[in-house]
Amino acid sequence: MVRGDLAVFPFLSVMQMFLTSGRAGRLNVDHIRGGQLWLERGEIVHAEAGRLRGDNALQFMASLDGGAFTFEVGQVPPTRTLSLRRDSALRRLIEDSEGWAALSRTFPDWNQRLRLSAKWNDAQPVTRTQYRVLNLVGDSANIRALLERSPESPRMTLETLRPFLLAGLVELG
Repeated sequence: MVRGDLAVFPFLSVMQMFLTSGRAGRLNVDHIRGGQLWLERGEIVHAEAGRLRGDNALQFMASLDGGAFTFEVGQVPPTRTLSLRRDSALRRLIEDSEGWAALSRTFPDWNQRLRLSAKWNDAQPVTRTQYRVLNLVGDSANIRALLERSPESPRMTLETLRPFLLAGLVELG
């Protein structure tokens, strides 16, 4: 078993190390944005983050900037939801982590809850996607739970909420 801290060893560096080594096993990350990744011979074959599986779970974990990790060699994935070889996986993780930069500044603490502010009114025009995402605000315990319940990808969900937060129509609390 390998253990470490993502504040010391960044997530992308850890993933590069495990994917390049060709080891098979499960990477567990203990963090509000954490989850589990299963690797086989330089390939990501499955990802889980709470209720999320596959692509959405991997995108969710690409936002990681901290947390404790453990890698357990020989752990078999419960299912196969991904097939990302080393170079494709690393390229995807880099792109996803770059996409999270602004969102992480806007939504720094995923333990916080979102709610509609006093500025909100029912006459506010919204698209169908916005309606589906906004409908989860107030019904979720925190941002992580909202992302797990959203019909959209994690990044798309926060990108949808961001303008409402910046306009003061949605607030953290």
